[in-house]
Amino acid sequence: MSLYCHCIYIFGAFSASKMVYDPEFVIDNDMLTLASEIAALMERIPDARTSKHIRLRQEGRIRSIHSSVAIEGNRLSLEKVTDIINGKRVIGDPKDILEVKNAQKAYDRMDGYDPFSVKDLLTAHGTMMNGTVDSPGEFRECGVGVYKGGEPIHIAPEHEDVPHLMNDLMDWIRDSDAHPLIKGCIFHCRFEYIHPFVDGNGRMGRLWHTLILSRWKHAFSHIPIESWINLSRREYYDSLTEADNGNISVFIKFMLSMIRMAADEFVDEMIYEEKSAVNIEKQISEMISGRPGITAGGMARLLGVSIRTVKRYLSSMTEKGIIKRVGSDKSGHWELL
Repeated sequence: MSLYCHCIYIFGAFSASKMVYDPEFVIDNDMLTLASEIAALMERIPDARTSKHIRLRQEGRIRSIHSSVAIEGNRLSLEKVTDIINGKRVIGDPKDILEVKNAQKAYDRMDGYDPFSVKDLLTAHGTMMNGTVDSPGEFRECGVGVYKGGEPIHIAPEHEDVPHLMNDLMDWIRDSDAHPLIKGCIFHCRFEYIHPFVDGNGRMGRLWHTLILSRWKHAFSHIPIESWINLSRREYYDSLTEADNGNISVFIKFMLSMIRMAADEFVDEMIYEEKSAVNIEKQISEMISGRPGITAGGMARLLGVSIRTVKRYLSSMTEKGIIKRVGSDKSGHWELL
């Protein structure tokens, strides 16, 4: 396990006696610019519950799961993670495979979690860490710390304080007037400081950050921010270290930049998919015009795609009023309108 799997950081104001959390941060022009760019991008992405971009959503979820477990040392490739999620048999370390299956369940249940509920957080941890730790779904009952070369880098809060700290953080997330983009970043960083579980803190912090964002814009439930964090892993930990030194703005700006890049990438892929769809629709129209009586199977062979894909396009083109079906499904044919 790498040194950074359980790094934890101190920031903000905390009183052990009052158990009141009040993060100290200043919104600067860089944050405002990033936030406005993210908001503009999100206006272009439809709600995941109504979006027709099924492939993009599925791939985004897979990338989120792969990256989040990879950050914690999971050695399975993206291809193997994809196969696991698609129900295929994969050869690999049983623990790595179980981590992926657990993460899939936790992400798939995201819509059912209340981002302000400690109970739901514990439930999600139980799902995420089932079979990999002794007490999944329970706060730690021991002290934990981060060590390098035998020297402590940070000692986490006493385990007796964890429930109060987490309730305090949830109260702040629920009641704060800060924008969800900012609240998500602050939750993420503070959560890693509290380090409420013996293991799985990184995975849970990223999952809950995504959950908070998805309550603002549901499309975030399938935008793989985690993949950008994984690509910038060193900067991720460096920005948390800056927060530890009292400069929380560095972490907020880092995470906002990750969110912006993930959203920008999703928009680009969505545009490409839409352009590809227009091209396929054009080819199908030409086939119907030039090859009367051509079947979905024949179209699939010429296009190099599955019959299922062709049928999806035929259905969509029918709804748009581009084509119509004449006769029965078995003996009929397609005509342009």
